[in-house]
Amino acid sequence: MEQVFKTKWVPDWQYVGMGVAILVVIVIFFWLQEWTALGGLIVPLMLFYSQSKTIYTIKDSGVLEVKSVWGKRFCVDGIRKITYQPHVLGMQKIKVEHAQGFVMISPDRPLEFVEALKKVCPGLAVEGFELIKN
Repeated sequence: MEQVFKTKWVPDWQYVGMGVAILVVIVIFFWLQEWTALGGLIVPLMLFYSQSKTIYTIKDSGVLEVKSVWGKRFCVDGIRKITYQPHVLGMQKIKVEHAQGFVMISPDRPLEFVEALKKVCPGLAVEGFELIKN
C-alpha cells in the first residue's frame, strides 16, 4: 500500500526571513521607483511556497515519488541509504542516497517515513534517526 507524506511544516524563522526579504524589496521599490524590484519577490516566494508543499509517496515497489506543488514529479529508485542530518539549515534534513546520486527531503513524520521505506527496501541502511526526539 502506498504511503503519502507531506513536507515538514516550515519553521517560524523562515517566515521571519521571508518577511524581511519582502520588506527589503518593497523598500527598494519605493525608494528607487523601479517596477523591476517587485520582480525580485516572485522567485523567492515561488521557491518558498514550492518547498513547503512537496508530497513524498512511497510506492510498494520501493520507489520514492517526489511531487512538487507545480506538478513537477520525479521518482527515486534503487534507494541504498537514508540519513537524518539535523545540522542542515532549512527544511530538507533527510538525505536519501540512491543509484543515481542523492536527494534531500523533509517529510513531516520522519520516523514513520523511515519505517515505511524500510518495509519496501529491506536492505536499506539507516543512520542518525536516533537523534529525533518524539
